[in-house]
Amino acid sequence: MQLHAKLDPSSPAVDAVIRSQQESLTRLLNTYLRESGQHSPSYSSPYRSELSLKIALPHIKKSLYGSLRHHSAGGHHEFGDSFYTEEHTHAEEIGFEEIVALLLEEVSFAENDPGSRELKKLELQTLLLNSTSRMEDYYRHASQQPMPALDFRSCEQSLLSGHPFHPTPKSLEGFNELDSLAYSPEYRTAFLLHGFAVSQDYVVEDWLAESSGRTDAEWIPEQMKTAARSKLSDEYTNYAILPCHPWQANYLLSLESVQQLLQSGHLVDLGLTGPKVYPTSSVRTVWNPEQRCFFKLSLHIRITNFIRENNYEQLRRTFDAAKVVQAIRERYTNEQFQLLLEEGYRTVGLSGTTHLGEELMASFSMIVREAPEACSSTEQPPYVLASLLEVQPGSEEPLLFQAVRESQPEEPADWIAWLRRYLQLSMQPLVRLYTETGISLEAHVQNSMVSLDKGMPAVFYVRDLEGISVNETIARRENWIPHLIGENSPVLYSEEESRHRLKYYFFVNHLCHLIQRLAFYSGQAEQPFWHEVKLTLEQMKRESDHSAMHDLLDDLLNSNVLPAKANLLSRFHKRGETPLYVNIPNPIKGC
Repeated sequence: MQLHAKLDPSSPAVDAVIRSQQESLTRLLNTYLRESGQHSPSYSSPYRSELSLKIALPHIKKSLYGSLRHHSAGGHHEFGDSFYTEEHTHAEEIGFEEIVALLLEEVSFAENDPGSRELKKLELQTLLLNSTSRMEDYYRHASQQPMPALDFRSCEQSLLSGHPFHPTPKSLEGFNELDSLAYSPEYRTAFLLHGFAVSQDYVVEDWLAESSGRTDAEWIPEQMKTAARSKLSDEYTNYAILPCHPWQANYLLSLESVQQLLQSGHLVDLGLTGPKVYPTSSVRTVWNPEQRCFFKLSLHIRITNFIRENNYEQLRRTFDAAKVVQAIRERYTNEQFQLLLEEGYRTVGLSGTTHLGEELMASFSMIVREAPEACSSTEQPPYVLASLLEVQPGSEEPLLFQAVRESQPEEPADWIAWLRRYLQLSMQPLVRLYTETGISLEAHVQNSMVSLDKGMPAVFYVRDLEGISVNETIARRENWIPHLIGENSPVLYSEEESRHRLKYYFFVNHLCHLIQRLAFYSGQAEQPFWHEVKLTLEQMKRESDHSAMHDLLDDLLNSNVLPAKANLLSRFHKRGETPLYVNIPNPIKGC
């Protein structure tokens, strides 16, 4: 971009600036195009043949011109480096800051009140620059490190740009620079856990297996058990051990209410005990290889839209989801399709339902999630898909292409065949699960993992059950209500809502991103890949006599549109909990 025209792009520091701005700008442009209904921004300029992109900014009566390197059916367009507000021969190129200012000024007209408009625009600008600055730091650090190894941990900690359809994917408020270096996965870090012991009278918990709630439960780190026995002696069995993120522990220990619990003896600080854990791509979820599990911990920091603490409704939602999935898991999983259960949760609970009590419950809460044994293996480890689709500093292609090439170095990859196999492992069981059980998984690319065998997809995993939705009608038919979950469980949705979520999370968030990466980096058009999706859905329809499956497949094959989250407008309006949606052209029908 013009901003760096006189700088040396071979410098790691300059490259980090350029990469972070390019990634931020691509996300901002694509979210704006999707949410303003400009799904086909291709353009032929009568003045300059190199200008193939036009983006209308009608409220401010301007347009952006540039080059369109790749037109994506799902909206994941790729752009050239130069942008202009005019298309005449001597138009002056504009840089990152001016492009951002123009786009945010246009977006701000979504707010009618002029005072609120300016405030919301400045808040969004601050978050976008925060996200860009974080990306720059991550790229600079990564450029000074060896290329990440192709193993579970390295892939989890290689998500440098984040959500491809979010305007502020790496915005993070709460960590200072030292905190980030110590706790952000992008720095390939590891750290020791902090432990607390909580009087049994002050424990709120629920577990799928009764043994998980015991003092000697296998998921509890041995280091914490040892520290608790040393401090509590004969009182040890009257307390429950609670792992905590070390940053969160420091935050909690600064609260007066927590100091009162410590002074009363209802809470005992076990200190920085261990074990060593590795933060995953979500930042607050850590992998604990010693106990072969994940801990989804609370962090009182804002990552993208939310303060990342597990409030009681989220705990309840997660546990209800786990109970429903456990009920069907044996029938719907196999060696090639795996659902990772949340095994239960534990937190500090105070008597009554005061606001203070709810805050402490959320601040101390932690969830235990099972981890595949393959996470610790060098043979077919699971890779988080979101990271596989990113391009690392020093490379010209996504990690997925590197992984496949290293697995089958003697022959070029057939990416259509690769996608066909991937759809068999992912899309087919997800659709079958939904139509037969009403369970719609939140299988976006950060919740999905895949392992490879000789370069081809071998096992597909879905994690993080908090976001699942269950068709209430089927839940009643299966007697999950009231035997597993209550009438007012937060996992229950109407058929329309649960289908809507399935279509967005897998077909829009997941497949649109994957197919764009496969097509763009293999030098092909997207249409043959979407045609493969269509063929697979048509084959499923021929082979099934299930009426609900036929109905869903007809919907996917014939609907003109699919739903997509409007992350730009949702972020602008602070609608993280109740996001806005827009429709995009259905690329399956369009192929």
